[in-house]
Amino acid sequence: MLHVPYDRANAKCRNSSLNIMCGIAGIVVKNGTSPVEGLLGGMAEALAHRGSDGSGLWMAPGIGLAHRRLAIIDLTGRGAQPMQDRSGKHTIVFNGEIYNYRELRRELGLATWNSDSDTEVILEGYKRWGPEVVSRLRGMFAFALWDGENRKLLLARDRIGKKPLFYTITSSGDLLFASEIKAFRDLVPLRPDWQAIRLFLGLQYVPAPLTGFQDIRQLEPGCLGTWDQNGWKVKHYHVWSNEAAYFDESRIDAEIRTRLEQAVKIRQLAADVPVGAFLSGGIDSAAVVAMAAKTASRQLQTFTMGFPNLAMDERAEARKIAELFKTDHMEFEARPEHLAELVDQLVGHYDVPYADSSALPVWLLARETSKQIKVVLTGDGGDELFGGYRRYVAYAIALRAMRTPGLSMVSPSLTGLMAGILDDARLKRIAETVNALKSRPAAAYGEMFCGSYFSSQRLKQLCAPEFIRQTASADAVEFIASKMGGKWDLVAAMQFDLTSYLPDDLNVKMDRATMAFGLEARAPFLDQELAALALNLPLNQKVVHGKTKVALKRALAGILPEEILNRPKKGFQVPLAEWFRGSLSSLVRERCAGADSPLLKFMNQKTIETLITENAKGADHGNRLWMLLALSTWLNKYV
Repeated sequence: MLHVPYDRANAKCRNSSLNIMCGIAGIVVKNGTSPVEGLLGGMAEALAHRGSDGSGLWMAPGIGLAHRRLAIIDLTGRGAQPMQDRSGKHTIVFNGEIYNYRELRRELGLATWNSDSDTEVILEGYKRWGPEVVSRLRGMFAFALWDGENRKLLLARDRIGKKPLFYTITSSGDLLFASEIKAFRDLVPLRPDWQAIRLFLGLQYVPAPLTGFQDIRQLEPGCLGTWDQNGWKVKHYHVWSNEAAYFDESRIDAEIRTRLEQAVKIRQLAADVPVGAFLSGGIDSAAVVAMAAKTASRQLQTFTMGFPNLAMDERAEARKIAELFKTDHMEFEARPEHLAELVDQLVGHYDVPYADSSALPVWLLARETSKQIKVVLTGDGGDELFGGYRRYVAYAIALRAMRTPGLSMVSPSLTGLMAGILDDARLKRIAETVNALKSRPAAAYGEMFCGSYFSSQRLKQLCAPEFIRQTASADAVEFIASKMGGKWDLVAAMQFDLTSYLPDDLNVKMDRATMAFGLEARAPFLDQELAALALNLPLNQKVVHGKTKVALKRALAGILPEEILNRPKKGFQVPLAEWFRGSLSSLVRERCAGADSPLLKFMNQKTIETLITENAKGADHGNRLWMLLALSTWLNKYV
């Protein structure tokens, strides 16, 4: 259905608006005929939420490109896409922002330019440097560039996976690509991938290159995909590495401050519209706000989401930070009825099996923020790069216990006993991790990570033996072990979070939630220069003696008050366990354990009911029940 005779002029380009930037799609037809314009237009329409400022289509023999634009840089028609170079031989659709585009313009040294956009810089950079242009780009991006001279398509994604890019090859051999899978719905069958679902149950997300659908893949961060007469191939152009190169603390502190300040500043300057910021009560977003408020050309707008549950609510802390830096502050509240109202919309919009509980408050926050501005700064990435998660401390304790002569023999049973007496979930996880380190060290961090969802033991209780057997190659604990390269130290654990959890969970959450409302999110902590610095710090500058973010906190002294730097980490946690005991109990019971639940085809109904009952009595199964509710809703949609 993708093939029609090419009966037009050699190429056709149509732009329906002067402002056309944040959703891309395309079709490459194997036999060289032109794609159906209606199908290409349908792909663009499916991505309309990613860019409400315009749309554009371009077609030539064998290729069609589509674009939806959220105008941020060069608001004139000169920034419209799809964009061609002067020769007409190279055409691009681009999603993202290139923060060093002005420097690249000077390096390319053209006498004249057709636009003031960063998109044109990629086109001209490709003509000068070929595919190596991606190594020169500083920013977040996903783009498709058609080289008409060599009849080759280049797909590229940024190093840290801020912007998404999916692809599939049809039964007729054509290549489809898009910013979101929903663009494929009318073109290819969407069939669940049960291997991916097994991974989801351990991780709460589906790791790249899998998506949850058979034969649909996502381009991994730091990768180039090439389609030409030799077919499709993917290669890495960037791989993150940990090399302890910075040891002098004064130099470390100065470098962190300088690079973070620069990362914030360039994300403010690379916009022709006002830029605001998400603000929690934590260090990362506070640091971004502190630096953004200092350099903003107008009063910085900040936005916070909270909960009725005071133990998980950070609005009071965020309010103090906003007052300190004199921002124009707004705050909102996420309640259980929001989840009941939005569960079908959330699951449908994310396309893939996805169950990060904070997707709900981020969705609501993005919805309200988009009514005020089009670009927002976030604190994403600070925990992965500088060692901020509580599980890093727990894992370090387990490693130390396992390596201490004598202590390793008694710690599992002793810690387990203490955990039972104190009914402390963290102590239980430490005890389980010590046991895992003794029996199979490479799997220990995987067991700790998956323990918040469905660990190996819980998965066997939950799923039918046949499902476990048929999906054995997709065990989440084994997946984490493989991503850690057989190592089992804390550095390898943090590397897993940087290369899997961050791009496939946190970046997915932020991109889909913000772009659902035409809001662009920018994360200074994920700047490649700052990330490279963080990865070159020794471990004791991140996590040591129960302390987290050691170097970052030290570097921010004087910028943030001690009260903020020393405040215990809360995280953006949703009080799901409480919600599922109350007004949402009937929803989760019906969809997860009811007679018509699709989960019962491969899960034990009694185990699901036990989780619901235990949660009702006070246990915290909030994450697990949300995962089951999200998966049941997703399966009802696609099976």
